[in-house]
Amino acid sequence: MSLKKVEQVKKDKGFKLFDLIIYGVILLLVAIIFIVVFTTRNTDPLTGVKIFVNAEEVFTYEFGGEAVYSESETLTVEEDNAGITVTVRTRGNGLNVVYINKSAKTVKMTEANCKGKECGYFPEMSNNTDFIYCSPHGVKVEPLFRDLESPDIPF
Repeated sequence: MSLKKVEQVKKDKGFKLFDLIIYGVILLLVAIIFIVVFTTRNTDPLTGVKIFVNAEEVFTYEFGGEAVYSESETLTVEEDNAGITVTVRTRGNGLNVVYINKSAKTVKMTEANCKGKECGYFPEMSNNTDFIYCSPHGVKVEPLFRDLESPDIPF
């Protein structure tokens, strides 16, 4: 590098005006995307729940209504005044227990015997953006009225 070039680099400013404009536009776009994602989520209260096993719907319940499910040896439903306990047995001795709290209108996977027990770490479902998914057993719990045409990304 020539001495003249070194002197020219020393005289240049760190950022030119065009650079600052580009950085400002990028920062503004990130802020807009952040605001849109967190303000357009569907946080309506949970109105019901569906349980799927290997993409087949096996249980449906709308709060205040009756539970609808298929009678089978893989599904056990116990109902009382406080809530509904749904036990799902899958191939290979898979076990998932889902508890539906009627008064609080929440759903929680209380027990799972999958390796690592990741399914039990899902937070309690309380609105239409929540879901629970146990991939080793193929058990999915989702809101009853989830809009699949424009699904929200749960955070």
